[in-house]
Amino acid sequence: MKRENTVRGSLVAAVHRREDFPNASLPIVAFVGRSNVGKSSVLNRLLGTQSARVGKTPGKTRGVYIYETNEGHHVADLPGVGFARASGVERESWGELADLLFGSGRVSLAVHLVDPRVPEAEADRHLSRYLHASGVAAIAVATKWDRLSAAEQGRARRRLEQVHGEFWPVSAKTGEGIDALRRQIRRRIQEEGV
Repeated sequence: MKRENTVRGSLVAAVHRREDFPNASLPIVAFVGRSNVGKSSVLNRLLGTQSARVGKTPGKTRGVYIYETNEGHHVADLPGVGFARASGVERESWGELADLLFGSGRVSLAVHLVDPRVPEAEADRHLSRYLHASGVAAIAVATKWDRLSAAEQGRARRRLEQVHGEFWPVSAKTGEGIDALRRQIRRRIQEEGV
């Protein structure tokens, strides 16, 4: 039987407190990035859903949203870091939820989404350090690739490789790079022995 190329996912938990985390043992792929990087749009395209909240204003993701996929793992959409409008208490709560998630031993892979126009942003450097310290394998994904001209893509590619090494360019709007990202996630989960 031919394997379906599209990962499908449905929302199983909206986590705003420790008690909201689902009691499950499935491995997790965590999506992290700066506010307004297009994280939820990429997730919607990747999972064939419209559940992830998308908007022009940064910070639509206000908790950890967990999706169960048809491939036997969970996907976690974490709040963006950076310039989303949120109180200090809310930001602290998000940090605690992230610490709980990454400390659970269930995160097999972190997908770090970056803006190809500013790949060396301090928030992304902070996220890279956090992911490294957590011991979780991570890959870099450059979003909104369709918005760059060919010349801009060339410059962005060189800068991204300098800062993040290997990366995957994607466009939630056109679907460019989404299949390659799916294959990479599958491969990395298999490598982790899941």
